[in-house]
Amino acid sequence: MYSLKDVLKDYAEPIMVQSVDGVGTKMSVAQQCKNFSFVGADLVNACCNDVAATGAKPITFLDYIASSTLSPGVISEIIKSVAGECKRVGVSLVGGETAEMPGTYHKNEYDLVGVATGIIDKKNIIDGSRVKSGSAILGLPSSGLHTNGYSLARKLIFETLKLSTNDTLPNQNTTIEHALLAPHKNYSMVINDLVSGGQNIEGIAHITGGGLIDNVPRILPGGLAAEIDIDTWKKIPIFEFLTNNLDLSTKELYKTFNMGIGLVLIVEENQKGSIIKTLENDGCKEIGRIITSSSKEVYLREQ
Repeated sequence: MYSLKDVLKDYAEPIMVQSVDGVGTKMSVAQQCKNFSFVGADLVNACCNDVAATGAKPITFLDYIASSTLSPGVISEIIKSVAGECKRVGVSLVGGETAEMPGTYHKNEYDLVGVATGIIDKKNIIDGSRVKSGSAILGLPSSGLHTNGYSLARKLIFETLKLSTNDTLPNQNTTIEHALLAPHKNYSMVINDLVSGGQNIEGIAHITGGGLIDNVPRILPGGLAAEIDIDTWKKIPIFEFLTNNLDLSTKELYKTFNMGIGLVLIVEENQKGSIIKTLENDGCKEIGRIITSSSKEVYLREQ
């Protein structure tokens, strides 16, 4: 249970925002590594970031863990990760459920689902309707794949290249386990600080499945498109590795993976400087602009 008495008094017309999500086949990597210390944080942030992308403040979280046979040690590690991240980002873990279902899952296979609930005043909802031509596109860096693109990455690494989780990424100074299990970054606190500070954010896109190519157009009104300069941020090792080893076009790469940008903010041109300065320690960079176009697409630019 969660009391809304003190929360609702701050809202003229409170709107509840919810997100349900999982961690996809990243769970398979965690199982392979026998390392579940980050997947709970992945789950919390995948859900809370989606809620915050509307401008809402996440306030509660629920989790669900299922397997053919529940291992107390694994369950404890996952719940500890969920609870720790909820505490860190200021969200109340109000409950959860575990289910043991023999025959439904393979041996040692786990399914993990979370639900985040947030609240926002209706007049403050950020839905992209105020995005206009000439606005600046800002990007916040990701820590890695976050929770998307794992099926293809796993196939390349473990089936095609026959590497193990203890191996080092070819030509890189990081292990495969470290690169693939890097926790999904939290952006809800950054977003909520900007909103509470009175910053005018026209649109927010959490870059998940579909990458920049699919997620940015979802917040664009008709008659607009986005130009993104993909050389404006440095690619971390996992994305250099994937680019060099996958036979994919640039567009396909940016539609499959986040490619180093986990969150997009669309702001007025005359406000971008102050927001970049505010988020300097978060690695915020200007990565593109909104243009007039009937396509409602993302155009990738390379120097």
